[in-house]
Amino acid sequence: MLPREIYAPSPGRNMCQSCSVSYIDGGLTREDLWATETEGGDDAPRDHQKRISRDNGRTWSPFEAIEDQVNRQLPGGGLATSTWGGQFEPRLQVLYQLRLRRSWPGMPLYTYNWKNHEHPFHDHTTLIENGTVEKSLKYEEGPDFDPDNPFDPAYGDANRSYPGTSMAFAADGTVYYPVVCYRRGREYSFNRGGVVLMRRDPATGVWSPSTLQFIPPEWSSRGLLEPDVALLKNGNLLIVCRGSNTATTPGRKWMTFSTDGGRTLAPVQEFRYDDGSRFYSPSSIHRFFRSARNGVLYWLANICPSPPSGNGPRHPLYIAEIDEPRMAVLRSSLVLVDDRGKNEPERLCLSNFTVLEDRETLDVEIYMTRLGENAERFWETGTYRYRFSPPRGRGT
Repeated sequence: MLPREIYAPSPGRNMCQSCSVSYIDGGLTREDLWATETEGGDDAPRDHQKRISRDNGRTWSPFEAIEDQVNRQLPGGGLATSTWGGQFEPRLQVLYQLRLRRSWPGMPLYTYNWKNHEHPFHDHTTLIENGTVEKSLKYEEGPDFDPDNPFDPAYGDANRSYPGTSMAFAADGTVYYPVVCYRRGREYSFNRGGVVLMRRDPATGVWSPSTLQFIPPEWSSRGLLEPDVALLKNGNLLIVCRGSNTATTPGRKWMTFSTDGGRTLAPVQEFRYDDGSRFYSPSSIHRFFRSARNGVLYWLANICPSPPSGNGPRHPLYIAEIDEPRMAVLRSSLVLVDDRGKNEPERLCLSNFTVLEDRETLDVEIYMTRLGENAERFWETGTYRYRFSPPRGRGT
Protein backbone atom coordinates (compact mmCIF):
# COMPACT_ATOMS: atom_id res chain seq x y z
CA MET A 1 0.00 0.00 0.00
CA LEU A 2 1.04 3.59 -0.53
CA PRO A 3 2.15 5.52 2.56
CA ARG A 4 -0.39 7.99 3.91
CA GLU A 5 -0.31 10.98 6.23
CA ILE A 6 -3.06 13.08 7.76
CA TYR A 7 -3.53 16.28 5.78
CA ALA A 8 -6.61 17.75 7.42
CA PRO A 9 -7.91 16.26 10.69
CA SER A 10 -11.56 15.77 11.59
CA PRO A 11 -13.03 19.13 12.67
CA GLY A 12 -15.08 17.61 15.51
CA ARG A 13 -17.08 14.73 16.87
CA ASN A 14 -18.72 12.70 14.08
CA MET A 15 -17.61 15.25 11.48
CA CYS A 16 -15.51 14.72 8.38
CA GLN A 17 -13.18 17.14 6.64
CA SER A 18 -13.02 16.98 2.85
CA CYS A 19 -10.38 18.69 0.73
CA SER A 20 -9.90 19.36 -2.97
CA VAL A 21 -6.46 20.56 -4.09
CA SER A 22 -5.69 21.94 -7.57
CA TYR A 23 -3.39 24.27 -9.48
CA ILE A 24 -5.09 27.46 -10.60
CA ASP A 25 -2.43 28.88 -12.92
CA GLY A 26 0.45 27.72 -15.09
CA GLY A 27 2.92 28.00 -12.24
CA LEU A 28 2.95 26.70 -8.67
CA THR A 29 -0.20 28.35 -7.28
CA ARG A 30 -2.39 25.84 -5.45
CA GLU A 31 -5.94 26.28 -4.22
CA ASP A 32 -7.23 24.24 -1.29
CA LEU A 33 -11.03 23.89 -1.00
CA TRP A 34 -12.31 22.55 2.32
CA ALA A 35 -15.80 21.57 3.49
CA THR A 36 -17.30 19.67 6.42
CA GLU A 37 -20.04 17.10 6.62
CA THR A 38 -21.66 15.35 9.54
CA GLU A 39 -24.02 12.51 10.43
CA GLY A 40 -27.22 12.61 8.43
CA GLY A 41 -25.66 15.09 6.03
CA ASP A 42 -25.29 12.95 2.90
CA ASP A 43 -24.50 15.27 -0.02
CA ALA A 44 -24.98 18.33 2.19
CA PRO A 45 -21.48 19.77 2.75
CA ARG A 46 -21.13 22.99 4.74
CA ASP A 47 -18.52 25.45 6.00
CA HIS A 48 -16.94 25.89 2.57
CA GLN A 49 -13.65 27.73 2.69
CA LYS A 50 -10.48 28.09 0.66
CA ARG A 51 -6.82 29.03 0.97
CA ILE A 52 -4.09 29.78 -1.58
CA SER A 53 -0.43 28.78 -1.78
CA ARG A 54 1.89 30.63 -4.19
CA ASP A 55 4.84 28.32 -3.49
CA ASN A 56 3.47 24.86 -4.24
CA GLY A 57 2.03 24.18 -0.80
CA ARG A 58 4.97 25.27 1.35
CA THR A 59 3.07 28.21 2.83
CA TRP A 60 -0.62 29.07 2.74
CA SER A 61 -2.82 32.14 3.03
CA PRO A 62 -5.41 32.26 5.84
CA PHE A 63 -8.67 30.45 5.12
CA GLU A 64 -11.55 32.52 3.81
CA ALA A 65 -15.18 31.65 3.24
CA ILE A 66 -16.19 30.86 -0.35
CA GLU A 67 -18.61 33.65 -1.11
CA ASP A 68 -20.22 32.05 -4.17
CA GLN A 69 -21.04 28.88 -2.27
CA VAL A 70 -24.76 29.57 -1.96
CA ASN A 71 -27.13 27.29 -0.05
CA ARG A 72 -30.47 28.99 0.42
CA GLN A 73 -34.01 28.15 1.42
CA LEU A 74 -36.18 30.40 -0.75
CA PRO A 75 -39.96 30.84 -0.82
CA GLY A 76 -40.13 28.66 -3.94
CA GLY A 77 -37.85 25.87 -2.71
CA GLY A 78 -34.27 25.00 -1.87
CA LEU A 79 -31.30 26.10 -3.98
CA ALA A 80 -27.68 24.98 -3.54
CA THR A 81 -24.71 26.00 -5.68
CA SER A 82 -21.45 24.11 -5.19
CA THR A 83 -18.12 25.28 -6.63
CA TRP A 84 -15.68 22.46 -7.32
CA GLY A 85 -11.94 22.52 -7.81
CA GLY A 86 -10.39 24.31 -10.76
CA GLN A 87 -8.57 22.93 -13.78
CA PHE A 88 -6.07 25.08 -15.67
CA GLU A 89 -5.74 24.72 -19.45
CA PRO A 90 -2.16 25.70 -20.42
CA ARG A 91 -2.49 26.48 -24.16
CA LEU A 92 -5.01 29.31 -23.85
CA GLN A 93 -4.29 30.01 -20.16
CA VAL A 94 -7.89 29.46 -19.00
CA LEU A 95 -8.89 28.41 -15.49
CA TYR A 96 -12.10 26.36 -15.48
CA GLN A 97 -14.00 26.15 -12.19
CA LEU A 98 -16.81 23.60 -12.17
CA ARG A 99 -20.15 24.27 -10.53
CA LEU A 100 -23.23 22.22 -9.68
CA ARG A 101 -26.57 23.99 -9.25
CA ARG A 102 -29.11 21.80 -7.43
CA SER A 103 -32.70 22.93 -6.91
CA TRP A 104 -35.66 21.51 -5.00
CA PRO A 105 -38.81 23.19 -6.40
CA GLY A 106 -41.34 23.63 -3.61
CA MET A 107 -39.27 21.58 -1.16
CA PRO A 108 -36.80 22.08 1.66
CA LEU A 109 -33.09 22.29 0.91
CA TYR A 110 -31.30 18.91 0.94
CA THR A 111 -34.40 16.74 0.52
CA TYR A 112 -33.22 13.26 -0.50
CA ASN A 113 -34.75 9.83 -0.92
CA TRP A 114 -31.89 7.40 -0.37
CA LYS A 115 -34.16 4.36 -0.23
CA ASN A 116 -34.71 4.17 -3.99
CA HIS A 117 -32.69 7.18 -5.25
CA GLU A 118 -35.81 8.86 -6.61
CA HIS A 119 -34.44 12.23 -5.53
CA PRO A 120 -36.79 15.23 -5.97
CA PHE A 121 -34.29 17.74 -7.32
CA HIS A 122 -32.90 19.17 -10.55
CA ASP A 123 -29.15 19.25 -11.26
CA HIS A 124 -27.45 21.56 -13.74
CA THR A 125 -23.75 21.87 -14.59
CA THR A 126 -22.11 25.23 -15.14
CA LEU A 127 -18.53 26.44 -15.15
CA ILE A 128 -16.70 29.71 -14.67
CA GLU A 129 -13.95 30.65 -17.11
CA ASN A 130 -11.08 32.71 -15.67
CA GLY A 131 -13.14 33.77 -12.67
CA THR A 132 -15.58 35.96 -14.56
CA VAL A 133 -17.82 34.28 -17.11
CA GLU A 134 -20.26 31.57 -16.05
CA LYS A 135 -21.48 29.27 -18.81
CA SER A 136 -24.20 26.63 -18.67
CA LEU A 137 -23.33 23.37 -20.38
CA LYS A 138 -26.26 22.65 -22.70
CA TYR A 139 -26.81 19.49 -24.71
CA GLU A 140 -30.34 20.42 -25.82
CA GLU A 141 -32.52 23.48 -26.33
CA GLY A 142 -33.62 25.22 -23.14
CA PRO A 143 -33.61 28.54 -21.29
CA ASP A 144 -30.74 29.94 -19.27
CA PHE A 145 -30.87 30.15 -15.50
CA ASP A 146 -32.82 33.17 -14.27
CA PRO A 147 -31.86 34.16 -10.70
CA ASP A 148 -35.18 36.00 -10.42
CA ASN A 149 -37.07 32.82 -11.31
CA PRO A 150 -34.77 29.98 -10.12
CA PHE A 151 -37.49 27.31 -10.11
CA ASP A 152 -38.77 27.91 -13.63
CA PRO A 153 -40.04 24.47 -14.80
CA ALA A 154 -38.79 25.09 -18.35
CA TYR A 155 -35.27 25.58 -17.04
CA GLY A 156 -35.52 22.76 -14.52
CA ASP A 157 -36.63 20.14 -17.05
CA ALA A 158 -34.06 20.95 -19.75
CA ASN A 159 -30.33 20.23 -19.76
CA ARG A 160 -30.39 18.44 -16.43
CA SER A 161 -26.87 17.20 -15.79
CA TYR A 162 -24.35 16.19 -13.16
CA PRO A 163 -20.67 17.17 -13.44
CA GLY A 164 -18.06 14.70 -14.58
CA THR A 165 -14.87 14.04 -12.67
CA SER A 166 -12.35 16.03 -14.74
CA MET A 167 -11.52 17.58 -18.10
CA ALA A 168 -9.13 16.59 -20.86
CA PHE A 169 -7.14 19.19 -22.84
CA ALA A 170 -5.89 18.89 -26.43
CA ALA A 171 -2.68 20.56 -27.59
CA ASP A 172 -4.62 23.25 -29.48
CA GLY A 173 -6.64 24.25 -26.39
CA THR A 174 -9.76 22.21 -27.14
CA VAL A 175 -11.43 21.16 -23.90
CA TYR A 176 -13.36 17.92 -23.41
CA TYR A 177 -15.66 17.46 -20.45
CA PRO A 178 -18.17 14.61 -19.88
CA VAL A 179 -21.36 15.12 -17.89
CA VAL A 180 -24.29 12.93 -16.91
CA CYS A 181 -27.35 13.79 -18.99
CA TYR A 182 -31.04 12.91 -18.69
CA ARG A 183 -33.94 12.42 -21.03
CA ARG A 184 -36.64 15.07 -20.93
CA GLY A 185 -39.51 14.70 -18.51
CA ARG A 186 -40.65 15.46 -15.02
CA GLU A 187 -39.21 12.24 -13.60
CA TYR A 188 -36.48 12.95 -11.06
CA SER A 189 -34.78 9.56 -11.00
CA PHE A 190 -31.09 8.83 -11.34
CA ASN A 191 -32.15 5.63 -13.10
CA ARG A 192 -32.13 7.23 -16.55
CA GLY A 193 -28.73 8.93 -16.48
CA GLY A 194 -26.66 8.81 -19.66
CA VAL A 195 -23.45 10.51 -20.76
CA VAL A 196 -22.64 13.34 -23.16
CA LEU A 197 -19.21 14.76 -23.98
CA MET A 198 -19.07 18.54 -24.07
CA ARG A 199 -16.25 20.16 -26.07
CA ARG A 200 -15.10 23.76 -26.17
CA ASP A 201 -13.86 25.20 -29.45
CA PRO A 202 -10.56 27.01 -28.79
CA ALA A 203 -11.27 29.68 -31.44
CA THR A 204 -14.82 30.64 -30.50
CA GLY A 205 -15.13 29.51 -26.88
CA VAL A 206 -18.45 27.82 -27.75
CA TRP A 207 -19.36 24.56 -25.98
CA SER A 208 -20.99 21.85 -28.12
CA PRO A 209 -22.38 18.43 -27.18
CA SER A 210 -21.59 15.03 -28.62
CA THR A 211 -24.30 12.49 -29.29
CA LEU A 212 -25.86 11.11 -26.11
CA GLN A 213 -25.42 7.55 -24.91
CA PHE A 214 -27.57 5.69 -22.39
CA ILE A 215 -27.29 2.25 -20.83
CA PRO A 216 -29.90 -0.52 -20.64
CA PRO A 217 -31.56 -0.73 -17.19
CA GLU A 218 -30.53 -4.39 -17.01
CA TRP A 219 -26.87 -3.30 -16.97
CA SER A 220 -27.04 -0.56 -14.34
CA SER A 221 -29.82 0.21 -11.90
CA ARG A 222 -28.96 3.93 -11.80
CA GLY A 223 -27.77 4.50 -15.32
CA LEU A 224 -24.37 6.10 -15.90
CA LEU A 225 -22.82 8.30 -13.22
CA GLU A 226 -19.68 10.39 -12.62
CA PRO A 227 -17.95 10.04 -15.99
CA ASP A 228 -14.28 10.81 -16.56
CA VAL A 229 -12.48 11.33 -19.87
CA ALA A 230 -8.96 10.71 -21.15
CA LEU A 231 -7.44 11.94 -24.40
CA LEU A 232 -5.50 9.00 -25.84
CA LYS A 233 -2.22 9.28 -27.71
CA ASN A 234 -3.92 8.38 -31.00
CA GLY A 235 -6.37 11.27 -30.59
CA ASN A 236 -9.35 9.17 -29.55
CA LEU A 237 -11.30 9.98 -26.39
CA LEU A 238 -12.07 7.35 -23.76
CA ILE A 239 -14.90 7.91 -21.27
CA VAL A 240 -15.49 5.63 -18.28
CA CYS A 241 -18.59 5.85 -16.07
CA ARG A 242 -19.72 4.52 -12.75
CA GLY A 243 -22.69 2.15 -12.82
CA SER A 244 -24.63 0.15 -10.23
CA ASN A 245 -25.43 -3.55 -10.08
CA THR A 246 -28.78 -5.07 -11.08
CA ALA A 247 -30.44 -8.43 -10.52
CA THR A 248 -28.72 -9.73 -13.65
CA THR A 249 -25.50 -7.69 -13.89
CA PRO A 250 -22.80 -7.41 -11.19
CA GLY A 251 -21.25 -4.04 -10.43
CA ARG A 252 -19.01 -2.88 -13.28
CA LYS A 253 -17.51 0.24 -14.77
CA TRP A 254 -18.78 1.19 -18.24
CA MET A 255 -17.04 2.84 -21.17
CA THR A 256 -17.70 4.65 -24.41
CA PHE A 257 -15.31 6.38 -26.78
CA SER A 258 -15.08 8.85 -29.63
CA THR A 259 -12.94 8.60 -32.75
CA ASP A 260 -14.05 11.90 -34.31
CA GLY A 261 -12.94 14.52 -31.81
CA GLY A 262 -15.84 14.15 -29.42
CA ARG A 263 -18.68 14.63 -31.88
CA THR A 264 -20.14 11.14 -31.61
CA LEU A 265 -19.92 8.53 -28.86
CA ALA A 266 -19.83 4.78 -29.47
CA PRO A 267 -22.40 2.50 -27.80
CA VAL A 268 -21.66 1.80 -24.15
CA GLN A 269 -19.74 -1.36 -23.32
CA GLU A 270 -18.14 -2.95 -20.27
CA PHE A 271 -14.70 -1.66 -19.20
CA ARG A 272 -12.36 -4.63 -18.91
CA TYR A 273 -8.79 -5.79 -18.41
CA ASP A 274 -6.43 -5.85 -21.38
CA ASP A 275 -6.72 -9.66 -21.67
CA GLY A 276 -10.49 -9.38 -22.01
CA SER A 277 -11.22 -10.65 -18.49
CA ARG A 278 -13.74 -8.87 -16.29
CA PHE A 279 -13.47 -7.17 -12.92
CA TYR A 280 -15.94 -6.02 -10.27
CA SER A 281 -16.27 -2.40 -9.26
CA PRO A 282 -18.83 -0.75 -6.96
CA SER A 283 -20.79 2.36 -7.77
CA SER A 284 -18.00 4.78 -6.87
CA ILE A 285 -15.98 7.61 -8.32
CA HIS A 286 -12.83 7.02 -10.37
CA ARG A 287 -10.27 9.19 -12.17
CA PHE A 288 -7.78 9.25 -15.04
CA PHE A 289 -4.42 11.03 -14.92
CA ARG A 290 -1.45 11.01 -17.27
CA SER A 291 2.02 11.15 -15.76
CA ALA A 292 4.28 13.94 -17.01
CA ARG A 293 7.22 11.81 -15.87
CA ASN A 294 6.66 8.78 -18.09
CA GLY A 295 3.67 9.59 -20.32
CA VAL A 296 1.61 6.69 -18.98
CA LEU A 297 -2.16 7.06 -18.63
CA TYR A 298 -3.29 5.82 -15.21
CA TRP A 299 -6.70 5.04 -13.75
CA LEU A 300 -7.58 5.27 -10.04
CA ALA A 301 -10.61 3.20 -8.96
CA ASN A 302 -12.14 0.71 -6.54
CA ILE A 303 -11.73 -2.84 -7.84
CA CYS A 304 -13.13 -5.52 -5.54
CA PRO A 305 -12.67 -9.31 -5.50
CA SER A 306 -16.36 -10.24 -5.36
CA PRO A 307 -19.61 -8.78 -6.73
CA PRO A 308 -20.46 -5.47 -5.02
CA SER A 309 -23.86 -4.37 -3.86
CA GLY A 310 -24.70 -0.83 -4.91
CA ASN A 311 -22.10 1.57 -3.57
CA GLY A 312 -19.99 -0.94 -1.69
CA PRO A 313 -17.64 -2.22 -0.75
CA ARG A 314 -15.57 0.85 -1.58
CA HIS A 315 -12.31 -0.86 -0.92
CA PRO A 316 -9.66 -1.67 -1.95
CA LEU A 317 -8.44 1.28 -4.07
CA TYR A 318 -6.00 0.69 -6.94
CA ILE A 319 -3.93 2.61 -9.46
CA ALA A 320 -3.62 0.88 -12.82
CA GLU A 321 -2.10 1.66 -16.19
CA ILE A 322 -4.36 1.94 -19.22
CA ASP A 323 -3.58 -0.04 -22.35
CA GLU A 324 -4.46 2.74 -24.77
CA PRO A 325 -4.71 0.76 -28.04
CA ARG A 326 -7.10 -1.69 -26.36
CA MET A 327 -8.80 0.96 -24.19
CA ALA A 328 -8.55 -1.41 -21.25
CA VAL A 329 -7.00 -1.74 -17.79
CA LEU A 330 -3.53 -3.32 -17.84
CA ARG A 331 -4.09 -6.12 -15.37
CA SER A 332 -0.41 -6.67 -14.55
CA SER A 333 0.03 -3.03 -13.53
CA LEU A 334 -2.26 -2.86 -10.47
CA VAL A 335 -0.80 -0.91 -7.54
CA LEU A 336 -2.66 -1.00 -4.20
CA VAL A 337 -3.27 2.49 -2.84
CA ASP A 338 -5.17 1.54 0.32
CA ASP A 339 -7.37 -1.19 1.73
CA ARG A 340 -9.50 -1.94 4.77
CA GLY A 341 -7.35 -2.68 7.82
CA LYS A 342 -7.83 -5.74 9.98
CA ASN A 343 -9.82 -3.84 12.62
CA GLU A 344 -11.57 -1.39 10.31
CA PRO A 345 -15.29 -1.71 9.49
CA GLU A 346 -16.65 -3.10 6.25
CA ARG A 347 -18.31 0.27 5.61
CA LEU A 348 -14.94 1.96 5.07
CA CYS A 349 -15.09 4.19 1.96
CA LEU A 350 -11.88 4.63 -0.02
CA SER A 351 -13.61 6.62 -2.72
CA ASN A 352 -13.75 10.31 -1.81
CA PHE A 353 -10.55 11.56 -3.41
CA THR A 354 -8.91 14.13 -5.67
CA VAL A 355 -5.63 13.81 -7.57
CA LEU A 356 -2.84 16.30 -8.17
CA GLU A 357 0.52 15.88 -9.92
CA ASP A 358 3.21 17.94 -8.18
CA ARG A 359 4.68 20.18 -10.88
CA GLU A 360 8.10 20.22 -9.27
CA THR A 361 8.63 16.55 -8.33
CA LEU A 362 6.15 14.98 -10.82
CA ASP A 363 4.96 12.72 -7.99
CA VAL A 364 1.19 12.19 -7.79
CA GLU A 365 -0.67 13.27 -4.65
CA ILE A 366 -3.99 11.67 -3.72
CA TYR A 367 -6.18 13.43 -1.15
CA MET A 368 -8.80 11.13 0.34
CA THR A 369 -11.39 11.35 3.10
CA ARG A 370 -11.45 7.88 4.71
CA LEU A 371 -15.14 7.80 5.64
CA GLY A 372 -16.01 4.96 7.99
CA GLU A 373 -12.56 4.33 9.45
CA ASN A 374 -14.06 5.01 12.89
CA ALA A 375 -16.34 2.02 13.58
CA GLU A 376 -18.44 3.88 16.16
CA ARG A 377 -18.65 7.28 14.44
CA PHE A 378 -18.81 6.83 10.68
CA TRP A 379 -18.40 10.52 9.79
CA GLU A 380 -15.52 11.28 12.13
CA THR A 381 -12.48 11.38 9.90
CA GLY A 382 -10.09 13.71 8.16
CA THR A 383 -8.41 13.88 4.78
CA TYR A 384 -5.25 11.85 4.17
CA ARG A 385 -2.54 12.47 1.60
CA TYR A 386 -0.94 9.61 -0.33
CA ARG A 387 2.01 9.87 -2.69
CA PHE A 388 2.53 7.78 -5.81
CA SER A 389 5.85 7.98 -7.68
CA PRO A 390 5.39 6.81 -11.28
CA PRO A 391 8.46 4.97 -12.55
CA ARG A 392 10.68 6.73 -15.02
CA GLY A 393 10.57 5.58 -18.61
CA ARG A 394 8.42 5.98 -21.65
CA GLY A 395 4.78 5.02 -21.53
CA THR A 396 3.25 2.68 -24.05
